[in-house]
Amino acid sequence: MVWKWLGALVVLPLQMIYLVTKAAVGLVLPPKLRDLSRESVLITGGGRGIGRHLAREFAERGARKIVLWGRTEKCLKETTEEIRQMGTECHYFICDVGNREEVYQMAKAVREKTTKAFLPRMLELQNGHIVCLNSVLALSAIPGAIDYCTSKASAFAFMESLTLGLLDCPGVSATTVLPFHTSTEMFQGMRVRFPNLFPPLKPETVARRTVEAVQQNQALLLLPWTMNILIILKSILPQAALEEIHRFSGTYTCMNTFKGRT
Repeated sequence: MVWKWLGALVVLPLQMIYLVTKAAVGLVLPPKLRDLSRESVLITGGGRGIGRHLAREFAERGARKIVLWGRTEKCLKETTEEIRQMGTECHYFICDVGNREEVYQMAKAVREKTTKAFLPRMLELQNGHIVCLNSVLALSAIPGAIDYCTSKASAFAFMESLTLGLLDCPGVSATTVLPFHTSTEMFQGMRVRFPNLFPPLKPETVARRTVEAVQQNQALLLLPWTMNILIILKSILPQAALEEIHRFSGTYTCMNTFKGRT
């Protein structure tokens, strides 16, 4: 028993050194980007905001077909026409992803139109990638936004468990994106300390980095990279991290923005 314990003490630092070295090499020599030319992409909320920029980014990077879901037909139609003008096949469906029955109905329609949709079909074909556009608040909550932070933390736990499960499923992967404050309609009125040091992320930047993460098969993406420091600080000095988050988070002038949003 003692020898096993001593052996673990020796192996653990070596494993940590290996993982850090592997990560460093990955930064210097990034992996080959995944070819998207034969892929069909389904984007929920694809009519506006980050979803619309994701559609553009996937089209620019050669995706074969793009399917958009959303609740506002005007926005969906505008985005679809824009993607088609870029030379990429694109279709849209009006769908509220919060409605279970509606999701399954649209899933059937998508399968009939593009032949690929959702996890069971991905597992059958051994090809696919699931992306969850979450928020850094899933890992570091802030005061005054309990419902929002709770929903994001739940979504993160779901995606983390799913990602681990997919490690045994060849050809199917997942990516969770955790961006900081993004300049979209949802975050209008948000003010943070040090805005010059931590300016709002542009939706097109989030979209570009997200597609790159998919092509590199990256499981977790924090935006900007400085958010990694916050996560490390929470692990080492949790009390100090909480106090700093409280000072850093600033105030919300439009708290109603977060009510009822997930």
